[in-house]
Amino acid sequence: MFYDDLFCSLTSSFYPKTSTSSNEHLENSELENISKNSKFFQETDSLYILGNKYPKPIDENELLKDVSTRLWFTYRKGFSQINGNGPDSDQGWGCMIRCGQMMLAETFLRLYLGREFRWDSDITGNPFYWKILSYFKDEKLAPYSIQQIAMMGVGEGIPIGKWFGPNTIAQVLNKLTTYEESNHLRFYIAMDNCIFIDEIYELMKTCNKCIKCKKHKKGKCEEWSPLLLIIPLRLGLNEFNQGYTESLKRCLEIKYTVGLIGGKPNQAYYFYGYLDDDLLYMDPHECQPYVPNFVEEMNDKSYHTNIMWKLKFSQLDPSIALGFVCKHEEDFLELIDLLRKDVVKEGDLHSLFDISDKRPDFDSISATESIDLNSDDEFVLI
Repeated sequence: MFYDDLFCSLTSSFYPKTSTSSNEHLENSELENISKNSKFFQETDSLYILGNKYPKPIDENELLKDVSTRLWFTYRKGFSQINGNGPDSDQGWGCMIRCGQMMLAETFLRLYLGREFRWDSDITGNPFYWKILSYFKDEKLAPYSIQQIAMMGVGEGIPIGKWFGPNTIAQVLNKLTTYEESNHLRFYIAMDNCIFIDEIYELMKTCNKCIKCKKHKKGKCEEWSPLLLIIPLRLGLNEFNQGYTESLKRCLEIKYTVGLIGGKPNQAYYFYGYLDDDLLYMDPHECQPYVPNFVEEMNDKSYHTNIMWKLKFSQLDPSIALGFVCKHEEDFLELIDLLRKDVVKEGDLHSLFDISDKRPDFDSISATESIDLNSDDEFVLI
């Protein structure tokens, strides 16, 4: 089991105590502190957090615990220079990287601890939680650190210190995952707005590790591994097409969702739910001090927040990436059924993407089977 691989790799060191930086620069943001707005939340009509619906009357204590459990990664300053002579802070350029970290961290929380796990600032005893958090520390050797991501981004054509897009961070995290032996997470990035089911099954048959894998002999997998399905989308040309709003809501209602990454122009956010006509997100733009060492009794409050930031769907940048996690094959099959039922409807002009059992073999189509230019039938140029 992948649990065993993760547990065996647990380290005995933890983050040191640190304090949360102030939120002064957020004073002008549209935000709601969920511990101080009981009337506001009782008046809402629809509230979903990562697939969980909060019916009326809303349990505000549970809502607070749910939101504060999510791992919150922000700008940091004072870490070791990237590549030896690069920046020692990601302020101003690393927001999409931090959002990608948050989506991936949510994936690991779901796989190893479950959706019902709740973080408690006074209890630090869960080794899986600490291992997940250690994946993202701002140090060169951490598998998903800012240093690793920035360096891998160079291979994707993004110079160190430059902004990532949703698709780029997905591709980089996928590549980094192949080097992390303590988990067998698979990425499927659905390009061209389409999920091809046959490709996912083929992916599951072959070990994707670039290094020697102790679990899969001869590069072949005998069982389903956890799957992170990422779907990069562009929902509009220069502005978000609001016709896609309801479809996005349906995606955030599905229990397998790990949210979406996107934002508004020049600002990336991690979206984890919605409240009526607003998206709910975590904001990575607070610059906090680098946490340098691990100690057993740490203060990890700077990696959690009880603030819910809101953004109107109409303000969303059209470039986003959706995420879904499937721990078992049965989860994947149920996800596909849910998507086909509630999101990808035949004839719907505002379907976010397509699902196909098999990728078409365009090479096998002969010239005589191609478009008949003398036909009066309608055709679409793809």
